[in-house]
Amino acid sequence: MAAFAGLSGWAAPAAAALSDQLCVPTGAGDLTAYPAAADLQRAAAAAEQRLSRRGAADPFSDVAPGLELATAGADRPSALAVAEYCAAAGELMRVSAQGSQLQAQTYLLGAFQTASRAGLQAQASVAAYRLGLVSLSGTPASGTRGARGRSRGPTAAVREVEQMRGGPCDILVRTAFVVNAGLPLSVASLGCAAEQARLAGDHKTAALAELRLARLRLSVAEQNAEAGADFRREAAEAARNGLADARRIDDMALRAEAMGRLASAILDARAGRTDDLAAVTAAMREVRIPAAQAYAAALDARLAAAAGDLAAARRLMDDALLLESQRTLPARLPEYRLLLADLDPANREAHVLAAYDALEAIRPLLPRFDPLTEETAFSLYMRRVFQSAVDVQLAGADGGAAVVRVKGAQQILEAYRQAELQSVFGSECIPARDPLKPETLRAGEVLLYPILLPDRLELLYVAGGAGGAEFRRLPPNYSMGRQTLSRLVETAVVSLSGGEDDAWRAASRQLYDILIKPVESQLTEGSLLAVVPDGALRSLPFAVLLDSRNRYLVQKTRVAVAPALAYSQAGADDAQRLQLLAASLEKEVRLPAGRFEKLEGTGAEAKLAAVTDGRRIERSWVIENFNKADLVNALTREQVDVLHLATHASFNGRSDRAFIVANGEVILLSELRQILSQNRTRGGELDLLVLSACETAVGDDEASMGLAGAAVQAGAKSAIASLWPVSDTGTAELMKTFYKLYREGRTKSEALREAQLSLIDQGGDLANPNIWAAFTLLGAWR
Repeated sequence: MAAFAGLSGWAAPAAAALSDQLCVPTGAGDLTAYPAAADLQRAAAAAEQRLSRRGAADPFSDVAPGLELATAGADRPSALAVAEYCAAAGELMRVSAQGSQLQAQTYLLGAFQTASRAGLQAQASVAAYRLGLVSLSGTPASGTRGARGRSRGPTAAVREVEQMRGGPCDILVRTAFVVNAGLPLSVASLGCAAEQARLAGDHKTAALAELRLARLRLSVAEQNAEAGADFRREAAEAARNGLADARRIDDMALRAEAMGRLASAILDARAGRTDDLAAVTAAMREVRIPAAQAYAAALDARLAAAAGDLAAARRLMDDALLLESQRTLPARLPEYRLLLADLDPANREAHVLAAYDALEAIRPLLPRFDPLTEETAFSLYMRRVFQSAVDVQLAGADGGAAVVRVKGAQQILEAYRQAELQSVFGSECIPARDPLKPETLRAGEVLLYPILLPDRLELLYVAGGAGGAEFRRLPPNYSMGRQTLSRLVETAVVSLSGGEDDAWRAASRQLYDILIKPVESQLTEGSLLAVVPDGALRSLPFAVLLDSRNRYLVQKTRVAVAPALAYSQAGADDAQRLQLLAASLEKEVRLPAGRFEKLEGTGAEAKLAAVTDGRRIERSWVIENFNKADLVNALTREQVDVLHLATHASFNGRSDRAFIVANGEVILLSELRQILSQNRTRGGELDLLVLSACETAVGDDEASMGLAGAAVQAGAKSAIASLWPVSDTGTAELMKTFYKLYREGRTKSEALREAQLSLIDQGGDLANPNIWAAFTLLGAWR
């Protein structure tokens, strides 16, 4: 394992920190002198205490200095001291926005293996549980630009889980370094955490690990039809194991909540018997607090429905609604109303819309992350309500009610997209804007809203220039639900990003027929298609979709992506285009976030952005091997309309850790926003942010929003970014043409389209869609 800057911080000097040397998974660090065991344990205890009461503020600056200890002698400290210290260091990296997920995994795996070798089951369980939570937050960053490696995609991850052999702890012991974050590591870590915690008598950790594992398996089952039955069965098994531990949790409120969630997971799994759950709800009712009483009543309602007694089920669900409404924050009120809709199908629409109204009332009060399992409140409480509300609105969009219904569905959709963005980025990072109004669209501008529902695909669209533009609904496609369409997108993106086969072609044609052909008549010469993508569609390069004549969509129309109408304006024709700052990084950089390979072509690319017809444009600045201070100084000194960053960037994992790589440090997207907003010499937003060396996630709805929200979070009207790593030559050629055309007066969408067409027309390697299709325009297109 390479020595990184460790707990000294993201911009630390090259010298390795204590945690880098001490918390190596193999236990073979290079230290010749060590801190005293007592000092390690005191530092770990202080860090754990601070982390346990963390609030909205980032704990990094408070905790990190206390973990840098002086050495005291040549004797290696006890395994207990090392395990506790490394678990604390890993937890700091995991929860802090300034922390590195790669180092969090390294430290926690080191803590687990140290504890496991010494038979310290309690410490091993804590480290494994935290390791599982790190893995769930996304793939840690590594070098991106220049490596044309194939994206793995969710299907490959599912297969890896199915092929895992041996006990979960055996897998972690065999894994010397974390090489495969995500689903397989999460499954192994959480399973091992439950196993070790149970041996240590830590029933709380065992129950929580099994709960998180059950919910993870249910999530996979929902997204993958082929593996669904097996994953649901294993989810039910994990939940049942967790129930045995949850019954022995001392804290009554926590015991009831854990039991309720585990029982819910068993019911959601629809795998095996449920008659024994009546004893669970009876135990929950013994806890005399409204939340437990309401939860027990809701579970009893579901059990009564499973037994065929719908009258009793509806009565019990009414009791649950009454009890939940008495809570200060009735977080499950929307969920219970949805359950009532299932029990009373004759009045389904009324119940679903009541659930939506209940959600809107409490949504601003919900915490961003659930304190028990650290899932997002959006995934726990919101997504299903939004989807159900859109579903019932559109289901009745026939005849004279069509216009009103479609408008209502679109308004719910917009609230849905905004809530999703705010969940991923935090509402404080996503300030409200005036939404794009359909009537402002010009002739030839078409806005497409695909909606991925479990049983069908819905398409809403609005075409500008017709006077009184309004959203229209196309006939629903019942042959294409969320799972099937997501699998098509995965096939296309994995093949395209690898650039080594043509598997993407068939998927691309099918996606064109499904998504584009219904609005094809609207796409005339000079038109623009702006898509507000849903779910897996966020990772899809729409420009590459193939029609029946094997013509790319980009050969037919301009293409742009809008994360939500509230965060996308069409843009102005008179945007300032000539004041540009281009910053590049060519050096290899080793940071807590990972090792980033040397970039060969970024310096030349930055210079190309500042040159037209061989001459440097008047208002342009180029910074080679830039750092944060360089950006601050340049943006303070000059007005900049276009910021071109030719460097590694990552938007995977927790969105508050999205970053670009500078010389010796990373710059968080949230920091970039502050730099842009605090240091501009004149008002207004950055017109265009270009990120030419980044990648986004495939198959993870929340992680894939990182790129879609990059422009929003950085405070730019629009962004051009890559969906996967692209060669230096291809990037340079595309950017050279784009900037030339943009300065000549083309809009952003026109310049990008013509640059892509130029590569296609050249033929050869540059015509490979692996190169030109990776670049997408987000936000303002004019």
